[in-house]
Amino acid sequence: LEREMVDVFVERAPSFLARHLILGFVHWNNRDLDAHFLPAEIAEIAAVALGHHQQDDPFAAMAPGYLRSLHYHALHDVSQYLIDNPLIHAPQVGCTALAVAGARSAEGHLLVGRLFDFEGGRAFDLDKVVITCKPDGGIAFVSVVWNGMAGAVTGLNEAGLWISINAAASDGMRFSGRPVVMVVREVLQTCRTLDEAVRVIRDADVFVTNAILLASRDERRAICVENGPSGCAVRPMQDDALVATNHFLDPSWASDKANAGRIANGTTARRFARAAALIDATPIHDPATILAILRDRGGDGGADVGFGNRSTINAWIGAHLVVCDVTAGVLWVCEPSHGLGRAIPFTVAGPLQPGPILPASLDVALHERAGDEALRLDREIEALIAADRRAEAAASATRLIALDPSSFRAHVLAARASDGAVERRRLLERALTLQPAYAADRREIESMLAQ
Repeated sequence: LEREMVDVFVERAPSFLARHLILGFVHWNNRDLDAHFLPAEIAEIAAVALGHHQQDDPFAAMAPGYLRSLHYHALHDVSQYLIDNPLIHAPQVGCTALAVAGARSAEGHLLVGRLFDFEGGRAFDLDKVVITCKPDGGIAFVSVVWNGMAGAVTGLNEAGLWISINAAASDGMRFSGRPVVMVVREVLQTCRTLDEAVRVIRDADVFVTNAILLASRDERRAICVENGPSGCAVRPMQDDALVATNHFLDPSWASDKANAGRIANGTTARRFARAAALIDATPIHDPATILAILRDRGGDGGADVGFGNRSTINAWIGAHLVVCDVTAGVLWVCEPSHGLGRAIPFTVAGPLQPGPILPASLDVALHERAGDEALRLDREIEALIAADRRAEAAASATRLIALDPSSFRAHVLAARASDGAVERRRLLERALTLQPAYAADRREIESMLAQ
């Protein structure tokens, strides 16, 4: 995991000087980070770091293992305040979560699902772990995380309380505070009701903004807590359904410029609308239909926009996909890749055996055949264009379009590699019809057409 995170960091911050400036700032900024952890949390993190060091620690020269581990628990938060930093090529957020209940679900069960997109490396998808925990003096819970992580991002506790987080944006931001993954862990092991969970979230001294999906078995409902350093609002279910992506909808955020920017320039509104439409398209939901929604890669109205389009619900960058029947106390965790594999059932007590395994997506074969190759060709074409080897770039772009013929990105790369004005225009005009993922992507295509 750590090796891949370091590799991704080098890719995102290719300048050696930039990396040292960023790391220096983060270390200085987080100098008092441990003050935002509870003593028991510090002890757990220190124990894991010690065990890691005793086995093997190839990054000891970067910082002591305990300090690195502490910082990694704030990675979700730090990556949010670095997302607009000009020194790095920032990853884009893309998490989607939803809930249905009552008349929308089989037997009225409360069903939730979440796709957690995190581009920290393939290992986060391949090496996820499901942890069952019975804390001393606390509530037992099951959590989907990674080795060495004391916090949580997705989980269900014995009291029937579900919690998951999606990154969001607001004008209020601090540069230090309690990492949200520790807030999620605190909710899982101490809270039995939605009100208790909201209280813990609201009282936490967080430093970034998140949309937090909560669901309660006993209360038979879900809510989205829109929380950040500058405020906290609770959005309830409407018509027995709830969708959360990466922006806020409560009227109290109407004047928030960062939230408005996320809506205008990101993919969050498009994914929200697609998830809501897919919920409405099926009269009665069960875990399998929730899973199908979170595997969806359709564009607006179900249009074919290829695979890997960031404006779709599942852009094949997910670190884990989890569906939960909160009423029954069962959650399904998908095998690789990106939520396309079989969904294996668990409870707070551990693996459910025998249990109803949900089948893999039909897209598994496509991903195995074309997913990694498309990424490789994308990088190859960029490098060839930068080296002014346009004929080779054009040949690779032709192969990329053959792999993913409905990809706007493939057509843009082909246009950049093309020497013919007519062919270049044809490719760009085609790209505009294939749902460019971000507003910036559309502007880039329009600018190229205007040249």
